[in-house]
Amino acid sequence: MSDFATPAPIAVALDAPDLASAVVLAGQVKDSVSTFKVGLELYMRYGPDAVQQVRDAAPGRLLFLDVKLHDIPNTVGGAARAVAHLQPD
Repeated sequence: MSDFATPAPIAVALDAPDLASAVVLAGQVKDSVSTFKVGLELYMRYGPDAVQQVRDAAPGRLLFLDVKLHDIPNTVGGAARAVAHLQPD
């Protein structure tokens, strides 16, 4: 028997064409999943607002900020520090 109060360990990639679509999707499935992924394209287009709106649409769910940084270590470190205030899970 499933416990529907506990979301399944499923991550949903919010690879939507725009932020509004991603937020709607997050709201629709939030009770069935544990994690949402905000990828590079969505983040580059909408910035920190994408993270906040997904969190608002699906409170209590994990958020994976998947921006695949690849550069010299100093630059990657700086970029990671720049998004650390968003507290991705």
